[in-house]
Amino acid sequence: MASKRLETAKKFIGHFATFDTQTLDTILSENYTHHFAPTSLSPFGPYTKQGLLDHHNRMLTVMSGFPVMAKEYIESESGNQVAVWATSQAIFRNEVKDDGVPEKDWMYEGEYVFILSMDKTGEKIVRAIEFLDSKATMDKLVVLMKRAQENSEKKFGSGADMVHWLEKVSTS
Repeated sequence: MASKRLETAKKFIGHFATFDTQTLDTILSENYTHHFAPTSLSPFGPYTKQGLLDHHNRMLTVMSGFPVMAKEYIESESGNQVAVWATSQAIFRNEVKDDGVPEKDWMYEGEYVFILSMDKTGEKIVRAIEFLDSKATMDKLVVLMKRAQENSEKKFGSGADMVHWLEKVSTS
């Protein structure tokens, strides 16, 4: 039977598929911090719990998900931590893509390592260190995200909130 620590880590990794902030909210401690590494390339964070939830809501304006697939979970009982070696795939919303980039080039795949530190129950994450795929992030993901955001602003106006727009369209 999997430990609470491992179950919590799997929920954390699973939430990326749809940026499920409800699940994320339940597994992050109130004093949670999220760090991106290496710091030399990351303009993000560190984030608090609310900061990470807000970050994921912003990501939803250009992506419908960012599935993370664990290659390996490494659990440390003594450190009350789980390390996760994983790959990912960005799924950009069709509404923010354009013909200037071939469909196949909107595909982003990266590799990551997460170190998740748990509270004493193993049910809440108190700290995460996310090691980004430096080369792929800078060479491709940042470029695609910027283009997607620019396309969104051209289509829906400056500061466009894609999530609310899509909700309106789907209920009309």
